[in-house]
Amino acid sequence: MIIARGKTTYITELQREQVDAMQWWGHHTNPLFDSYNFPIMNTVEREYWYRNKKYSFTKRCFGVCNLEDIFIGYIALRNIRWVRKHSELGIVFDPKHVGKGYGSDSLKSFLDYYFHHMKMKQLGLKVALFNKRAEKCYENSGFQLKEMKYDAFEDQNLRVFQEDSLIAYRQFFQQRGKELLCSYKHMYITKEMHLANKTNYPHYTPNTCAYPRENVDNQEIFLKKST
Repeated sequence: MIIARGKTTYITELQREQVDAMQWWGHHTNPLFDSYNFPIMNTVEREYWYRNKKYSFTKRCFGVCNLEDIFIGYIALRNIRWVRKHSELGIVFDPKHVGKGYGSDSLKSFLDYYFHHMKMKQLGLKVALFNKRAEKCYENSGFQLKEMKYDAFEDQNLRVFQEDSLIAYRQFFQQRGKELLCSYKHMYITKEMHLANKTNYPHYTPNTCAYPRENVDNQEIFLKKST
């Protein structure tokens, strides 16, 4: 069932066969995104993954397809609070299809579905500070900054302080004991903000979503460190 349409994408409820298709996705070559590479799973594991996303009371998952009917990514909601009407956003795309405008296009159409059909009031997310393109995408979609702080990085095996190839990214990380922390922007959008963004910028801006900038500018970053 198609639940939303953009200019270059459409969104469905997550289908079981879409989980199988993830096995053929590409892989991020940047080690910062290793945790976003879909793992190789057998049939039983994929069934469990699907059911965990599909039938959870606090999670929802949606498939993203382009106009050629190719399954290119998924949008996930987690920590759904149905009474308070807010949740947290996660977006994952096949690395073979990033940089084509699909992330921004699908997110904007999904926000209409989220606020009007699901009748939610607020949507939050967090984005790693090194991921400037994703940050810009969310800003262009109407998300605003709530706070910046250090959180545990998803990939605790990342050797950011050992690998010379990651020197440019070290400014975004801290080592606290055995835990690797990364600086994140916590962002949010409300229904009112979304409607205002559509009114003020009905054309929206081109996609800048879903892939880290390879060359990080040397810049001073002010962060609120978590206590």
